[in-house]
Amino acid sequence: MLSERLLLAMKAEGISQAELARACGVRPPSVHGWLSGKSKFLRGENLLSAARALNVSQEWLATGKGPMKGQSLHIQANSSTQLPPHDHLSHDDFTLIPQLDISAACGDGRLNEHAEVQGNFAFRRSTLRALGVTDATARIISAVGCSMWPTLHDGCAVLINTADVTPRDGKVFAMCTPEGGLVLKRLIWDYHAAIGAQTWIMRSDNPDKAAHPDKILPPDDRTMLVGRALWNDNFL
Repeated sequence: MLSERLLLAMKAEGISQAELARACGVRPPSVHGWLSGKSKFLRGENLLSAARALNVSQEWLATGKGPMKGQSLHIQANSSTQLPPHDHLSHDDFTLIPQLDISAACGDGRLNEHAEVQGNFAFRRSTLRALGVTDATARIISAVGCSMWPTLHDGCAVLINTADVTPRDGKVFAMCTPEGGLVLKRLIWDYHAAIGAQTWIMRSDNPDKAAHPDKILPPDDRTMLVGRALWNDNFL
């Protein structure tokens, strides 16, 4: 499969999804589509650019046929010597994180009762360790809306740790609220005049507070923290 060949080549070259996207002149979601299996083929300029960036044969990348890498540049053209096989590459270097078919609305939100896996996102295990999350509890969701701009952009992929559901002051969480559905907001422990006491506040990063005012985190049994947001192309 194309996704497997891409992942193997990325591991061999130490190239991230963002780096491959830049090399191919496409947006990161396009590379995610290649790696998730949505895209079955690479053609034209994308194939040429990806093969060049990954230092692999275009034929191998496109079809899986022939050697992964062609003749070494230091080997004569008529030599039959091939580069060493890449079977020794460790599959432990990368892991696939499920991307859930739900949207964390960064505005009024929308409730998604059924979260189905729609693909996978390749992550280095070392990156997950640095983020303090395991592949068992990491999930990818998509942000919708502009209330968390500039931290989160509309449509961006967000890695959350579903094991981290204890409120933390100043951290971004995905949460399900009875009124707003599933939202991504920054939790702030602060005084709120409406109740005259300290409480957890859902705050948008967007500086337009007229459009995106602070809201009290509802003290309701139906309010559930889904997980803390850790990454969206950068550490959060």
